[in-house]
Amino acid sequence: MKLFWPTSESFEEALSNLKKASLNRPFDEEVLEFTQTLSKRFIRMRHLPEVVALGYWLRKANVKQMQSKFENSIKGKFVRARGLCFHIAPSNVDTIFVYSWMLSLLAGNKNIIRISSKSEVNDVLRVILDELENVEKVAKQTMICTYGRGENATEIISAACQTRVIWGGDTTVNAIRSVPLATLANELAFPDRFSLAVFNAEKLCKLSEKALDALLEQFYNDVFWFDQMACSSPRLVVWVGQSSKAFWQKFEKKIMAKQYELLAATQVLKYTTSLQLAAENYVGKVEPSTYFSRVQLVKLPANVREQHCGGGLFYEYEVNTLTDLAQVIIDKDQTIAYFGFEKSELAQLVQIIPTRGIDRIVPIGQALDFSGVWDGQSLLTSFTREVVIV
Repeated sequence: MKLFWPTSESFEEALSNLKKASLNRPFDEEVLEFTQTLSKRFIRMRHLPEVVALGYWLRKANVKQMQSKFENSIKGKFVRARGLCFHIAPSNVDTIFVYSWMLSLLAGNKNIIRISSKSEVNDVLRVILDELENVEKVAKQTMICTYGRGENATEIISAACQTRVIWGGDTTVNAIRSVPLATLANELAFPDRFSLAVFNAEKLCKLSEKALDALLEQFYNDVFWFDQMACSSPRLVVWVGQSSKAFWQKFEKKIMAKQYELLAATQVLKYTTSLQLAAENYVGKVEPSTYFSRVQLVKLPANVREQHCGGGLFYEYEVNTLTDLAQVIIDKDQTIAYFGFEKSELAQLVQIIPTRGIDRIVPIGQALDFSGVWDGQSLLTSFTREVVIV
């Protein structure tokens, strides 16, 4: 067990003190000030665009908008924080725990964050630890730790918490779900998901050079901020119409201009995965290149999602109409990033999807944007409870 916060207590002491700490009312003023301080510091971290995005999400205007929506939704009700929330962060997106922690904190809860044992004290964590020194109320309501698989900390914390939040792969979620929770606790699980981008080929061809360049910039951000490993990063590109060769040629130039760091291990994995896929009867063509590989699918079986390796591997699939996409969506599919469609067309698609799939439909460039509703769940609602007074 390693405690990042608090810095001068044992795990047992920290947990005992956390249990005794008081709860806040939702959107407590000191908590709001803490979020604004973090926001300002994150926005200045220009070398980490995903952290800048986190900073903008925490900016005052956005938090106030969240507060207004939340307060309107609970008007006439008596709502309290749930208590102690236990957040288990993933290893592939090292900022995601901040989002759920901030929402839980804004809801009034105390929080324990378990970061991946693979994680180091990075720039984000340094800022957080620095600012916790300055806000006593939040400091007393927070524990940040990491520990190995052989330790029983998950069992101890799960027995003590009122809400457990799991970010991770299916294996991680299933393993942690086997650990009992307190009988009154609830649980939010965010397992492996798969996401796609959908382009209207006809409208893409009509874009000016400037508009196309802007679209490519947004698509690059969606794909490469987390090396295509975030659950909402597009891995499948669906063309309504014919695939655009010009799009891919210009996208490769965009990647080169961004000076994307191509790791040798990623390149090898992408190449070997492409070769394995080439032998499948549902693959029409494989086109490897330096910065990304395209795998054109003639069918879209559910299990092809499990073979994806990230790092710039794109499945491609063509349909005649947007609604044709409904028949290949499975429960695992999370986000559609789109270009060239009206909201009414997207709503029609959602209405006819026969599975649990798709929780978010956003314009290209917003695939990684976080909101208070994730995987179909309102986190602020889940982090609070209503007390009925008759």
